Amino acid sequence: MMRLSHLVTAILLLCLASASAQEVSFSTKGGFYKEPFELTLSCNQHDKVIHYTTNGNRPTADDPVYQAPLLLNENLYSRSDIYTIQNCPDDLWFQPESVKKCIVIRAAAFDDAGNRVGQVTTQSYFIKSMGCDTHGLPVVSICSDSLDLFDYELGIFVPGASFDPANPGETGNYYLSGREWERPTNFEFYELDNTGVNQQAGLRTHGGNGRKIPQKCVKLYAREEYGKKKFKHRFFESIADTSFKHLVLKPFIATWFVAGVNNHISNQIAAPLNLETLASRPIALYLNGEYWGIYYIHERPDERYLETHCHVDIDDINLIEGWRGNCEAGSNSSFLALYDYIANHDLAEPEAYAYVENHIDIDNFIDYQILEIFTANYDWPANNMRCWQEGDGKWRWIFFDGDICLIQKDFDAFANATYDGPSGYPASSRSTLFLRKLLENETFKVKFINRFNLLLHTSFAYETTGRFHDQIFEALEGEIPNQAARFNIPESVPIWERHMRGIDEFLSERKGFVEAQMHDYFLHDDYRLTVEALYPSPAQTEIHIQMKLDKIALTDIQIFDLTGRLYYSQSCAFGTEETEVTIPIHLPSGVYVLRIGDKARKFVVVN
Repeated sequence: MMRLSHLVTAILLLCLASASAQEVSFSTKGGFYKEPFELTLSCNQHDKVIHYTTNGNRPTADDPVYQAPLLLNENLYSRSDIYTIQNCPDDLWFQPESVKKCIVIRAAAFDDAGNRVGQVTTQSYFIKSMGCDTHGLPVVSICSDSLDLFDYELGIFVPGASFDPANPGETGNYYLSGREWERPTNFEFYELDNTGVNQQAGLRTHGGNGRKIPQKCVKLYAREEYGKKKFKHRFFESIADTSFKHLVLKPFIATWFVAGVNNHISNQIAAPLNLETLASRPIALYLNGEYWGIYYIHERPDERYLETHCHVDIDDINLIEGWRGNCEAGSNSSFLALYDYIANHDLAEPEAYAYVENHIDIDNFIDYQILEIFTANYDWPANNMRCWQEGDGKWRWIFFDGDICLIQKDFDAFANATYDGPSGYPASSRSTLFLRKLLENETFKVKFINRFNLLLHTSFAYETTGRFHDQIFEALEGEIPNQAARFNIPESVPIWERHMRGIDEFLSERKGFVEAQMHDYFLHDDYRLTVEALYPSPAQTEIHIQMKLDKIALTDIQIFDLTGRLYYSQSCAFGTEETEVTIPIHLPSGVYVLRIGDKARKFVVVN
């Protein structure tokens, strides 16, 4: 006798096969096309009727019956005009005169009684000759029933029944969270060659301010109940992963700054560092066939992300958000215990520092702090902190949400990161405790300063970061007029260009401000310096210096040739223990002078 579980499985497979057999087929799949063409719909069950929609809603028996090939022209544009529905507080609302549109066809098979008997099939078409041009950006099309998005009681994109006029900044349907506020959607992603994904998914609003702004921030969930467990595509060239459980669509205006690129560039600066970072990529978004502006598709910093990137057991992850230890996954007990230990011990003592080293990935923590300081993140450290551990392993930090980075080039982020006053934002004494206490330890302080100096001359150098600015400028330049027309942010292309120049100035000048602030925070003049060893290697692009001081201090290191030409300059920290500093430089053959503080030494390079 067949076991019950086997019988259930067999029935499910038969149901799936039946649904698949009755699924509507499209003669041409969605994507980018140059000119209009005729689209043919068909179903294997010839006694079934095909109904279809063009406004993004799932078809019902009341919708038009497919009878002949559809000519994909302006007649098939959605007439719903959902862009006229106010989806935010009054002070943020902007309604354009019109919006660009693509053609969306959603179709399904129905029996004679008007019952849908197969899955809804969705395809979106972006026809360039009809003005549907994304100017080199890949495209995402999201299709959901309009009631799921805009209904007063149930819609997740509107202020709705949950909105309180007395508290417009934190209320509204779009602020409601959890599975109850997840809505089914169809998600299509197309590269310029029409490769990509097309599948059902779950849709929720996401973030803080990203929920209430008109260009909503959303999360996408792949679930078996929608048809597929993962989104399978290589969305990001910077990483090899091709399978994702969750994705985020973050809008251009989420940064609250007109350039709209702050978070994306910050992610790229973070990528080579020793911390978990999020890949991101600009796209153009269409919602139910209507243009919804420039977005970034990127990863979500949750336990699924850690499972994929760090190859850890998802059931053994402790994930913390915020310095009060809010638990996103697993348990927060070990984080709170570590916080209590650091708060109540002198980390200048070797035993206490050794304890913290056993519980924190020090190199990761240093890179995390340095990145936030260099990018001048004004929404940190009191906000936007996530760290994680596997089992009882070392805690590591994740960089995410650089929306308010790269703004103020002279921002004293050292003072912000070590703040110990009564204010709660953007820094608080609780959020700076770890760094303040660790900087009391000489070993940590030397490591921190020297790592910062190294990054200022490598990953943070304008020769590197300036390219990130130029690449995203080129990627978005053609699409900015459409974004401006849709949401009035930016108000114009010249205004966007001016703000982009501001970010370029930040990247080119930030190093000088950081070095000056570092000197103010760490510099000591009354020290004695001993150079223990110097060994340039002709086979490498590095110079190694071993030295120590009678107290911890920050001093300048410079390299000149015999004509006085300066080849290299940076500040380094040294302490009472012998310390080695690596200078990443390749010198031509010749004689050079190394100056450290008030000491000088000649050395020879032979290539």
